[in-house]
Amino acid sequence: MSAHPKKASPPYEPSAKLLAAQKAMDDAWTEYEAKRHAYRKAIADELRASGLSQGKMAEHTPYTEPTVRSIAIEYNVTPKRQVRSKKD
Repeated sequence: MSAHPKKASPPYEPSAKLLAAQKAMDDAWTEYEAKRHAYRKAIADELRASGLSQGKMAEHTPYTEPTVRSIAIEYNVTPKRQVRSKKD
């Protein structure tokens, strides 16, 4: 046994400043997620309306082609079919 008994520390209560900062972060995250989903839907709508390939659309977004492909799948946008000419 130690010569100095442990003192019970009072239970921790976060400060109002910390709670306010946490709420601000939560609100910002919620807003970010809403805008992110709206942007992804706009990309899918643009893919559907424009007829661009996923690769060409990716050139106009901060996303890679595989990410644009996953957005197209998420929103049921069929990929543009490549037209190949017949060689005689």
